[in-house]
Amino acid sequence: MRTKEIAVLVSGILGFVIPTYFAWTIYQSNIPQSIATWSMILLLDFIGLVLVIKDGNKKPYLQIGWAAAALCIMLAVTLSNSPWRWGQTETISLVLCGVAVLLWLTMSARVAIWAYMTALYVSFVPLMVDYWYKPQPETLWLWIGTIGTCLLAIYGAPKRDFTNTFVPWAAIVLNAVIAVLCIL
Repeated sequence: MRTKEIAVLVSGILGFVIPTYFAWTIYQSNIPQSIATWSMILLLDFIGLVLVIKDGNKKPYLQIGWAAAALCIMLAVTLSNSPWRWGQTETISLVLCGVAVLLWLTMSARVAIWAYMTALYVSFVPLMVDYWYKPQPETLWLWIGTIGTCLLAIYGAPKRDFTNTFVPWAAIVLNAVIAVLCIL
């Protein structure tokens, strides 16, 4: 295996291990998290995985890791009795998820990836609001680690094109914003 191929594979492994460890800490420590946010992230991560495969990404290891980890996080959040709330932000995000699926089914996967990333950003807003009012510096490692996995995926991408690098670049920006909110 070449170095870049290893980097892509490691990004997928870390894309699973880092958030799954976060799931374990949520479950063990009862760190409050938004069930609404994480249930949408679970849905979005699986949609995103299908979209990047449909658009031609032959090694979507990062997205596979994220989808599997999102399932673990959702289970941890559910089992830890985190608060359930549903408001305007969650509704908008759910609508955008639906738009992403509709665009995917009626147009191209590439257009749907844009809608998917928009929905992903919006779905994190409830968590960001929580972090704004009550920063959680103990979760900083998750967001920084996720940035690292994204950088590995970009480094190892077979091509520096939309299909192979858009999602990791967009996730870097999102995770950097959340990381800053953890320490403000």
